[in-house]
Amino acid sequence: MAGWPGGTRFERGRHGRERRIRGGFAWLAYDAAAARAELLTAAELVVGMQEQVVAGDRAGAEGALADVRRHADAAFEATHGPHWSAAAVVPWVGRNVRAVQAASEVVDALATEVLPSLIDVAQTVEPAALAPMDGRVDLAPLEAAAPVVVAAAEDVAAGQARLADIDPDSLWPAIATPLADLREQLDEVAMITATASRSVELLPPMLGADGPRTYLVLVQNPAEPRATGGVPALLVVRAEGGAITVGDVVSSTIGEPTPDAEPLVELTREERALFSNLLGGYMGDVTFTPDFPRSAEIARALWLSEGYDDVDGVLSIEPGAIAQVLGVTGAVTLSNGVQLSEQNAAQWLMNTVYLENPVSADQDRLFAEAAAASFASVMAGQWDPPGMIHALAGAAREGRLMVWSAHDDEQALLAGTVLAGELRGHAGDSPVIGVYFNDGSQSKIGYYLDARVTATTQRCLPDGSRDVRVDVALTLDAPPDVASYPSYVAGGRTTEPGTMRVNVLLYAPTGGRIEDVTFEGAEPGVTSQVHGGFSVAGKTLTLGPGQSASLEYRITTGSKFRDPLIVRATPLARLSVDVEGRRC
Repeated sequence: MAGWPGGTRFERGRHGRERRIRGGFAWLAYDAAAARAELLTAAELVVGMQEQVVAGDRAGAEGALADVRRHADAAFEATHGPHWSAAAVVPWVGRNVRAVQAASEVVDALATEVLPSLIDVAQTVEPAALAPMDGRVDLAPLEAAAPVVVAAAEDVAAGQARLADIDPDSLWPAIATPLADLREQLDEVAMITATASRSVELLPPMLGADGPRTYLVLVQNPAEPRATGGVPALLVVRAEGGAITVGDVVSSTIGEPTPDAEPLVELTREERALFSNLLGGYMGDVTFTPDFPRSAEIARALWLSEGYDDVDGVLSIEPGAIAQVLGVTGAVTLSNGVQLSEQNAAQWLMNTVYLENPVSADQDRLFAEAAAASFASVMAGQWDPPGMIHALAGAAREGRLMVWSAHDDEQALLAGTVLAGELRGHAGDSPVIGVYFNDGSQSKIGYYLDARVTATTQRCLPDGSRDVRVDVALTLDAPPDVASYPSYVAGGRTTEPGTMRVNVLLYAPTGGRIEDVTFEGAEPGVTSQVHGGFSVAGKTLTLGPGQSASLEYRITTGSKFRDPLIVRATPLARLSVDVEGRRC
């Protein structure tokens, strides 16, 4: 009976097969652990290379690339043996095998195809190469590098998409966790390559490589807050062949500053309900909406209505961004002898200029002159390139620097970036909550408004949505005698002198809703609106010197966005935003 099933020979065969299977899986597990370590090391090195490229350290970047290649090769070899091919077809193992192989192939392509080409053009697109010489940016190298940089960004995006198609919930934890880490690191690389790609495509035409360009600059002043900044002063900037010149300073009193006047630009019913006809009828109020592309379109239309020549785009900058730029370029001196630096620029532009200059035209002139001087200091090129990139990127992230192009192809490239200033309810997989402030005091008392915004996830729900609490605490931290200040600072036309009337707008994220609003230090009453498909809660507050009010919002987010919350807020003179970085 020894040869029949159940006998000794059968048992020996079955045990042998089990040993071979166990041995195969042990081999697989050993290779997977080695590949995981190699992949994560390679990805970390890739992310670190950005600092070397930005700093102009080509030798360091090339050395890091050699290390990336070594680790990527090791990971690829460890995940593409015969036993991996066999395991890929095993139903309950295959998806994990294919996920590991995909990860190794993405990193290998990055190391062998994408990064070498980027290092070849790194000197062309590094910040030092973009610094103006004799008031002009050399655009030819950017144009030459564009095809390589754009192709690299497309390759990285393809790798992102390949890893994004893998469902982490279907994988073993030992595979899913490092894969998630790798995706995060690849996302960082993609952000860099996408930014570089947009830059080489946008900068040459926008700086006049194909002919002269003219831009209208809104120098927003948060001392009189508007959703994306504040009441704007106007400046004209021209670009041609990489050279930028500052043109005319123009009064922002274009249109009729009365809510009942028919707007010069057609508004939607939602816009009329939230912002009144002033949004489309008066240049000083085009930034009532938190959607900067819409503000820019309206500003352009109002500009043309006055008979001015057409513009190729609209830029926005505010005193905080000017201060950050001056921190890199050094101080500038205005025609009245005032020296503006990183330390005093924001305060002087939002407050001191109004206290020291009683004539409105002088205030506008000096305000715009400061913006023009900061442009001139940038074009002088005598600054630290990495420092300038850091300053401009920080200003853009805070909503203090925005760009809109009247050319559709360029605007398509700007869309979705921090420079665009769009009204949106999500960014990638992160829900975006908006907290915006519009002043109704017709004064510059908003400089004294202290705002603290805190967003906290209370709990994650089974469907991927979350309950969020947003607290907005406001204090008018003005001097006790502010009522005696000049009327253009203290107000008095729509409020009692020394008091501030401000409308607080909270926008729910994509697919989300505002469940409840409670408040202290304010009269009852909250308005409920919809704008651009987002639920909006509006609350108007009136504050005197030293008075405070607080608002508490309960929000349910949409279920599709599980990355940490993002809060976009008006860049006030005194603003703090604290957001919990929790995923759901």
